[in-house]
Formats: sequence, structure tokens, C-alpha cells
Amino acid sequence: MPAEVKPRIPTSDHIEANQTSAMAGLQHELFSEGVVSRAILDAVPNPLLIINEDWQVVYANPAVRTLTNKGGQTRGKLLSEGDAFHCVHARNDLQEAGNNDCCRICGVARVLSMSLKGETASEDCHLACELTGTATNLDLRVWATPLEFHGERFSLLSLIDISDKFRREVLEKVCFHDLLNTLSSIRGFLSVMQDANVEEHDEICELLERTTQSSIDEITAIRLLDSVMHNDLHVQPERLESLAFMDLMVKTVQRHPAAIDKHLKTAESDSMHFRTDPRLLRRIISNMMINALEATPANGTVTLGCTTDTDVLRFWVHNDQLIPHDVRTQIFRKISSTKGSGRGIGTYSIKLLSEALGGDVRFTSTKSDGTVFSLQFRIQGQG
Repeated sequence: MPAEVKPRIPTSDHIEANQTSAMAGLQHELFSEGVVSRAILDAVPNPLLIINEDWQVVYANPAVRTLTNKGGQTRGKLLSEGDAFHCVHARNDLQEAGNNDCCRICGVARVLSMSLKGETASEDCHLACELTGTATNLDLRVWATPLEFHGERFSLLSLIDISDKFRREVLEKVCFHDLLNTLSSIRGFLSVMQDANVEEHDEICELLERTTQSSIDEITAIRLLDSVMHNDLHVQPERLESLAFMDLMVKTVQRHPAAIDKHLKTAESDSMHFRTDPRLLRRIISNMMINALEATPANGTVTLGCTTDTDVLRFWVHNDQLIPHDVRTQIFRKISSTKGSGRGIGTYSIKLLSEALGGDVRFTSTKSDGTVFSLQFRIQGQG
């Protein structure tokens, strides 16, 4: 990965807002009024934007407006490149846009910054957007090319939607990888069982039962995640009780290899009857617990708890470890992680499944208090 590039974002001290807005309008006319240049830009089937040195969109072809579902001509108006896509981390205030941690590691911001300095660059990027008021995730491959036009410097930003490629990577690198490992374990146990004199017969039978159930769980997880990614999931609420659900989760996750030599417990929690889809809830909470266990050293403790506030139910998972700063900025956003290629999907799938459940997933991580991942959602009823 290239070295971190701090995006260049102008402030009010750099150029007056009305001056930059007027300049962006003039620059927009340069591209839109030229019949040939406009025809070429609009003929490109992929989203294509022209960004000036003040990070304003001065031209966007029709494919961009299709992507953002935004009618009318895209003009300057003090928009950063993030605002053109309704990025949840970008706002109309240029002093904020691009200056937060998420923007510093955003592929769009990085390649745009490099391009405005005269370098051609490309990266894959995951954008969390709010298109037409609806939460949307865009997985894009972004190219930024320096452009000199009428004596001024611009960046030509080209985008390709790689969502299908991303989905395949999720399923192939993560879900299928885990399932293959589980099935390999079953084969190993069966090989041992072929020895008629094996002394650990009962123990191995129990391990086989657990591992087979784990395989079923992995297949269920693959189907759930694939349905969510294709917007084809039908939520099936059932009546649950919070304390019984927590006890079940602890007993289930205790069988996971990540729980070996570690302590898993429940905190004193609220008892509440509620209705939700148990498949989604189990997968979300188990992912939170397994992630916490993987980050916890031997003899460490992971705690599962539940609290209620009026009509809001909140499940949380705590461990004592601090998530490094560079990892915190990418949680819920990327497939890659410090665990290796494709191993960061745990938190990403937590976010996707939580959204499908109508919930909100969050985390905090400090040196003094450790790390807490939480899921909260409105209680649909106690019946």
C-alpha cells in the first residue's frame, strides 16, 4: 500500500468561499460548453469526474449522476469529491471534509491527492454512502489522472463498480476457506476413528458432532451473507429472551478454536422478551465474540452483556485489548485486515447483517477500557 497521503483540503483562510464557487462555475463552463470535450466525457460509460485543485467537482458525466441517482448538472458549489457520492464521512464544510481519519485512508481521497500533485494513481475503495436517503455501500476501483486544461490543473477521476468482484472475494476467501478448514478437521477425525482400538472414541465422536454442526453453521452463514449482499434476504422474526439467548451464545462459542485457554462469560444483564430474526442475531453476536476471542491472549476474558433502554435492546461484547489506530479507521469498511488476506470480513459482515436486521452496530476502543462492540435495535414486541 502506498504511503499515507494527507488530502489537500482548502480552508476559508485559503480562498474565500464565493471566489472558489465562482471559479468552479467558470471551470465547469470550460468543460460543459465545449461540444467535443463534453461529447467525449458523456460518451464514457463509466462514472467520470473532473476535480479542481480545491477539490471541487467541476464536471461529472451522466454515469456519475446515474450512480448517485442525482438529477441535474453537477457543479462546484463547494463540494468535495466525497459529497458528490454523498459519502457519510464528507460534509459540505470543506474544513471537515477529507480531514478526518476515514478520509485519510479512503482510496478516492488518496488517489485524488496524488493526482493533483502530478501523479497517476489507482486504488480499490469502499465508500459508505447515503444515496437518496438510503444507506448504500459502493465498492469501487478508482483511477486518478493529472489533467492540464487552459493552464489550470485538474484531476480526471474514473470509477468502476467492483461490487460483484468484492462479493466473490468475500465468499471464496472467507466463507469457503473456513468451511474447507472445518471439513478437513472432520476428515482427520474420521481417519482416527478407523483405528478400532482408539481409546478416545467417545471424545472424538463428540468433536465430530461439534465440527459437523460448525460446518452447518458456516453454510448457513454463507447463504445469509450472500442473500444480504444481493438484497434478497427475508427477515423471519421469532420470540426470544435475552438471558437465554446469551447463555446459548456462550455455550456455542465456547466450542470455537478461538476460545481455547480463554474465559468466556456473561455480565449481569437485563432480561427482556423481544422479537427478531435469530439467524441474523446469532451470526452477528457470534462474530463479535469470536473476533474478541481472537484478539485476546491466553487466560484473557471476553464478556457478553445485554442492556435495555425503553424500547431499545443493546447486546455488547467486551475484551481488554486496544485496537490499533490504523485498524480502527477501517473497521466495517474493508475486506482486508491485519489477520491476513480476506480475514477482515468479520466486522464487515457484522455491519451488513446488522443493517439487514434493522440494527446499528458500533464500537469503542481505548487503552483504559479495552474494546466494546455493540449491536442495538428497537424491540419489535414482547409477545
